[in-house]
Amino acid sequence: MDYIYRIQDKDGRGPWKPGFSRYWCEDKSDEVHAKLKPWPLEFGLGILDAVNNYEHVACGCTSPEQLRTWFSEIEYGRLLKYGYMAFQIVPWRILAQSDIQCVFTTRRPLRKESLLIDLYPTNGD
Repeated sequence: MDYIYRIQDKDGRGPWKPGFSRYWCEDKSDEVHAKLKPWPLEFGLGILDAVNNYEHVACGCTSPEQLRTWFSEIEYGRLLKYGYMAFQIVPWRILAQSDIQCVFTTRRPLRKESLLIDLYPTNGD
């Protein structure tokens, strides 16, 4: 895997801050919610035992398509208004991975390891 994809703000923080999702998250069916488990529920907090003190830990996706399963175009539009954007990141290590997400580390802060991507490109219309 060459890149990880995630949505973050200028400080490298993702949008899953306590209480913040009510401003941008759409209602999703129980079926969709059942598939999109937070990483601590999917992998367990024990994976953090492998993190070195010089590493930065985050959660992301292995492709833009996978990232779009977490964030609809409408949600992403809302997040853009709050200063969040989609980024491509070169991971240092992958701690855990599934078909919906991965937990990874970088050696530098996420805000310094990120390349902006166009998550929902238009056809030029």
